[in-house]
Amino acid sequence: MSEEPTVFRCHVVAETAEALREFVHETRPDVGCRAVARGGRAGVGLDLYFRQDQLDRARAARSAPLVDITAIENVTDNWLARKEEVGAGDRFADRDALPHGLGRKE
Repeated sequence: MSEEPTVFRCHVVAETAEALREFVHETRPDVGCRAVARGGRAGVGLDLYFRQDQLDRARAARSAPLVDITAIENVTDNWLARKEEVGAGDRFADRDALPHGLGRKE
């Protein structure tokens, strides 16, 4: 199995919505299922997802000085830790046992 790419959830804040739009347009991050920009004291913020190589390029992008990028979570590490919690085998094999873990559809 190949090594999983490291993905980070980052909070990106810009003074204006236009600056945030320009950064997103230039860097092409994954915006997730429901990208919602929220206004705050520092400007307009949005959570974006970057692979490590994309994050490095985004920090060096032409529009990067217009935004503040804060890595919030290593999504890959979180996913791998949760994957370890999943049991092996058929959770419905024993009719008297309570199901646990993620089942396998057959």
